[in-house]
Amino acid sequence: YAAENLNRKGYTVTVFEANHRPGGLLRYGIPDFKLEKHIIDRRIDLMERSGVSFVCDTVVGKDISASYLKRHYDHLILAIGTAQARDLAVPGRDLQGIYFALDYLQGQNKVNCGELSKLPIDAHGKDVLIIGGGDTGSDCAGTAVRQGAKSVTQIEIMPQPPEQRSLSTPWPQWPYILRTSSSHKEGCQRLWSLSTLRFIEKNGAVGGVEVCPVNWSCSKEGKPLRFEQDLHNSKIIKADIGLL
Repeated sequence: YAAENLNRKGYTVTVFEANHRPGGLLRYGIPDFKLEKHIIDRRIDLMERSGVSFVCDTVVGKDISASYLKRHYDHLILAIGTAQARDLAVPGRDLQGIYFALDYLQGQNKVNCGELSKLPIDAHGKDVLIIGGGDTGSDCAGTAVRQGAKSVTQIEIMPQPPEQRSLSTPWPQWPYILRTSSSHKEGCQRLWSLSTLRFIEKNGAVGGVEVCPVNWSCSKEGKPLRFEQDLHNSKIIKADIGLL
């Protein structure tokens, strides 16, 4: 977006990209069933023909230095995206079989485009547990279903949103409302108000996750404010793969 707009204003623009192809999260994070990559290729082709240069397989600070950039360019824009994931610091986190969602999604996309010959994370025949909601969790669910997972479960620490817009988010605010994606409808169990306590080992890898209910206190308009863990009612969810 920055490159295209600067190009329109008459700047000579070069985009350095660490991955093998440009497109960032659109190419490597969003599954093909939501965004076919020929659409990205068409846009990149238009940008290249209009004068934007793309230099791929290049990590700034490793393959080229900051001093190199200062010598060769007048301005620098950092658009480094969402590569830094938020971890979950609970016991058992270091067990084999627990992955960040973006690593999982990138692996499937790189196989689809021929960059990898084999899935680095394969959910075929396995019980998959996704910890966290939102579009990324939904994308993991759809990918796991397509890989032939035995079961797909998504848990969320937040309470289940209402089916109608909450009074806590009047227009024009982004509505607090239940959103169900096509991936959820394809075969994903969703559980709400659950806090992750620990990962459980089985045969040297993750075999389950202990969770407990959380009781939310809400505003009079229905906005969740704070929660308390109900540690006396914890339970185990079976999981061969955990996706954060």
